[in-house]
Amino acid sequence: MLNRNTRIDASGAMNEQITTQRREVSGQTIGELINLSGRQRMLSQRIVLHVLLASHGDRAALAVVRDCLATFASTHRVLVHGDERLPGVFSEGLQQLYYGTRKADERVQRFIALTDETLARVEADDDADDGVAREYVDALVAQATPLLELLQEITLAYQNEMRGIEAATQRRQSAIAEQLSSISMQANIVALNARISAARAGSYGREFAVITQVLADIIKEMDALIYSVVDGNADEPASRRDASHGTSQLSSRSRVNTRSPQRICT
Repeated sequence: MLNRNTRIDASGAMNEQITTQRREVSGQTIGELINLSGRQRMLSQRIVLHVLLASHGDRAALAVVRDCLATFASTHRVLVHGDERLPGVFSEGLQQLYYGTRKADERVQRFIALTDETLARVEADDDADDGVAREYVDALVAQATPLLELLQEITLAYQNEMRGIEAATQRRQSAIAEQLSSISMQANIVALNARISAARAGSYGREFAVITQVLADIIKEMDALIYSVVDGNADEPASRRDASHGTSQLSSRSRVNTRSPQRICT
């Protein structure tokens, strides 16, 4: 009964926390959550394996189980409740997984409680292959595969959250690229009109023509940066190459700007 009340209290606390932690979560943060949830799968299997070893007389395995169980339980608390860096359950999908029909939080808590009780029975039973301790070990082993499937589902849920973040990032980048493209088109029109005006002005328009050429060069650089943003949506390594290319273009822009006053003065 104590374990059940503890789980109910933990669920109530988390439900309250969910209402106050509706905030944007970065891809880097979700990546950390994916790593933690993936480690839970490994720990669950390690726990069951070493409980079996301990039940057959390997007392050193008991210490391994204790250590793994402590890490498993603390990681689950972080995934559900969060800490100073990680948000806990931060989306409707995760809330449904942990507290909805799948009852992931409750099932993980049951596994933790059963493991702790099994360890106590194995330690207290001189012949762990018989009696009550064996029943607890069998019950824990029976939970191994269903729990592994549940932990895999949790990991996939975090991966889906990551895909959502990536899709939103791509949409924002595409919107920025469209805005830059519109600005570039308008600037091209202005540059064309400026060239026409400079040509009509004859010899008096030469200095103005220099400024117009500088503006045209800047527009070309803007177009190159726009393409780099668009390419970055499709290929991350390409985005790094385009970013470095854009940096060199920005440097050349600064060189053009420093030269342009000299040309105008002459």
